[in-house]
Amino acid sequence: MKQIRNFAIIAHVDHGKSTLADRLLEMTGTIDKNKHDEQMLDRNPISRERGITIKLAPVRMSYGEYILNLIDTPGHVDFSYEVDRTLACVEGAILLVDATQGIQAQTISNIYKALDKNLVIIPVVNKIDMPNAEVEKTITALSDFLGISSEEVIQISAKTGQNVEKVLSAIIEKIPAPPALADFVESDDLLKALIFDSYFDTHKGVIAFVRIFEGSARRGMKMKLAIGNRIFESTEVGIFTPDLVAQSAISAGEIGYIVTNLKDIRDVRVGDSIIDQGKSVGVPGYKKVNPVVFASLFPTDAADYERLMKALEKIYLTDSALEFKPMYSQALGAGYRVGFLGLLHADVIRERLEREYNLSLVLTPPQVDYQIEGDAIKEPIVKVLIITPQEYLGGIMQLCEDHRATFVHMDNKNQVSIEYEMPLAEMISDFFDQLKSVTSGYASFDWEMLRYEIVDASRLLLLLNGDEIEEFSQIVVHERAQKIAMHLTKSMKDLIPRQQFEVKIQAQYKGKIIASERLSPFRKDVLTKGGKTVGGGDVSRKKKVLEKQKEGKKKMKMIGKVEVPKEVFTKLFNK
Repeated sequence: MKQIRNFAIIAHVDHGKSTLADRLLEMTGTIDKNKHDEQMLDRNPISRERGITIKLAPVRMSYGEYILNLIDTPGHVDFSYEVDRTLACVEGAILLVDATQGIQAQTISNIYKALDKNLVIIPVVNKIDMPNAEVEKTITALSDFLGISSEEVIQISAKTGQNVEKVLSAIIEKIPAPPALADFVESDDLLKALIFDSYFDTHKGVIAFVRIFEGSARRGMKMKLAIGNRIFESTEVGIFTPDLVAQSAISAGEIGYIVTNLKDIRDVRVGDSIIDQGKSVGVPGYKKVNPVVFASLFPTDAADYERLMKALEKIYLTDSALEFKPMYSQALGAGYRVGFLGLLHADVIRERLEREYNLSLVLTPPQVDYQIEGDAIKEPIVKVLIITPQEYLGGIMQLCEDHRATFVHMDNKNQVSIEYEMPLAEMISDFFDQLKSVTSGYASFDWEMLRYEIVDASRLLLLLNGDEIEEFSQIVVHERAQKIAMHLTKSMKDLIPRQQFEVKIQAQYKGKIIASERLSPFRKDVLTKGGKTVGGGDVSRKKKVLEKQKEGKKKMKMIGKVEVPKEVFTKLFNK
């Protein structure tokens, strides 16, 4: 155990985590420098296309006599729960800051997560080779925030590899080896491992990603899941290189995987412990993550409802932040009401469902849950804590006032700490994006649920040709009703294709029409192009055109008599 170093790389989005991981893999000889894709650990196609890490990724490296276990983590706030469970499995963290952007919101948030777990932090300033890098300014800000000398901050370029060897040396020198437990015994029968991720393999069953805290795990060993007491016999254990490589055993202090041979992924939950079959221990687990954005998911083909259910169940068991329950809509049919951590989280889940499970889906605009008690409507109120440099204080206070926030407390130490109470509906709209804009990304933002409060609000109904469209109707406060109504009706007019009849788009609030748009009729004959019949008299050609139109219709939804493409829902969600 003395030669093991377990660590994570934490940073804001696009500060170079995955690129630094590439250089570490190359310098330790884990991968060939000229024979791998960039961002080696970002294997998910959605990660690569978006240029962000959305899934933690473990890998084991050898450096001299040392074993280095790295877990690369996401940086976006929507995936902060991935950082939480990663930090529960390591003793140290490389804190990476982009010299061209400086300390940003998630940098600070992730520092606090690491400090809360008493991890050793290695501060690193990246992208020092960039022409617009403000190296000294970034080092000063980082050293002031951490309360360390500027000499302790390592300056690197992960892209070129400059000074990355200093990071390797710091990992070995500063990050402690896994602690030996007071009651640790060298025994194959003693096992305690924390599951920090899992996935289902068609041939091997459920594969659990684990940190071994006690004892050893071997192939053929009988083990037990602490939750549910499910006993299984492991068919393989091993390490990540980053591919799965089987080993005879993985022992205390190591990070690896266990093939459970269980066929139902619901049996293996992230946060559970794997122990030997005769043992009974408490489960460390993780802090419960509560979704803040709620939207509805519907398959465009009603026959895909069962597939959607199974797909959500599989994603849920590797994504503890996801919540869902069945629902039914008169316009869109059977679907699910789903809770997400944010808009990016929702969009990524939708894209995963469509790509990995070959589903075509409709995602409705986001809302929060209100409590309705008789004639009274209560909205959720959250406590918001913002930590910011002094110069952004005025802009932040104005921003909070614009979002119906109530000032609670301010403390001015190294940085300004401001506490507000704010409606959750205001926070999930555009507050976080505007906060980053107002403060150039320097503000740290955190929140927690407080209570529900009575508010002057009512349901804003969206009508298409007089029929209420439940999926676009929502509860809104009185002072926001007019603005939201105008935005919604105008957006629908811009997004819905013209029909073969007039479409009236109206917003009704407290019994009155407060916004209205009109979509003029248009008739399209797919068998006619430029005044001429397609394919002349060729019947097969006409059938081909009609079949193509039929396929396109599958991605449309009939709301009353109005055809609405699923892209309308997605675009309104993103807005």
